[in-house]
Amino acid sequence: MNFSLVIPTRNRSQALRLSLQHLSLCDYPFDDFEVLVVDDGSQDDTQAVLKEWSEKLPLRTFCQNHGGTSRARNRAIEEARGRHIMFVDDDVLVPRDFLRRHARLQAAHPGHLVRGPVVNVPRPLYPPLPSLAGPWRHFSKNYLCTSNASIERDLLLRAGLFDVCFARWEDAELGVRLKRLGVRRVFDNDTYVYHWKPPLEHWQRLRVAELDGQAAAQLYKRYPSTRMWMRSGLHRINRWKNDFLRRLPLPGPWRRAVQVEEAYLRSGLMELDR
Repeated sequence: MNFSLVIPTRNRSQALRLSLQHLSLCDYPFDDFEVLVVDDGSQDDTQAVLKEWSEKLPLRTFCQNHGGTSRARNRAIEEARGRHIMFVDDDVLVPRDFLRRHARLQAAHPGHLVRGPVVNVPRPLYPPLPSLAGPWRHFSKNYLCTSNASIERDLLLRAGLFDVCFARWEDAELGVRLKRLGVRRVFDNDTYVYHWKPPLEHWQRLRVAELDGQAAAQLYKRYPSTRMWMRSGLHRINRWKNDFLRRLPLPGPWRRAVQVEEAYLRSGLMELDR
């Protein structure tokens, strides 16, 4: 078997159903891939969705008490039967040729991490998916992105899987270890996915910013370097910029954006001081 698709999920049955629907339309042999969904303690109708799609996909499901996406992904990787692990999230919508493209790239670049664009969309998209315009605009700086990536399972086991201490940025942290292992990356603009990402309420954006700030500080403390310090954004230039912007009479949307940045910086700096 070539691919084991890893999908952690928790209380997002509507998105999961749509994601599985798109996977069922892939023009790739069903006997050459499996879909591993780990239910991270859902309290909605996730189990009903998984039962609904169990006969339409080569689907294997697992349940765990709520322990986070890293634990869920690690469980799936340990249970996987495929040579390559494919990361797609429960709110990711894949084109029909998605698996075929990854298979071609893995065959041409053995031992590489294969990545492609992840296009955020504010509302669900139904088959057929639109073609991607201007894919270069959707390039992600993350070495590993768990919305669209494939890699040999053995390489993940050698790297040590996901660190459950990271509530966010766990893929960035694992990406550092993969690079240190000597794993090279191939990024293909035509191997894209759509990521259903509805707009967040302001309080939700503030909470995500706090978690991102903590994760950025954790990453810098674990791998201290000038490059990582600049990448984290927890440096003096950003603090000066945000202090200046907070003093301006900005319109509502700009003011809320500055508040989100302030939450990120404050949370990250508190983490650095621990």
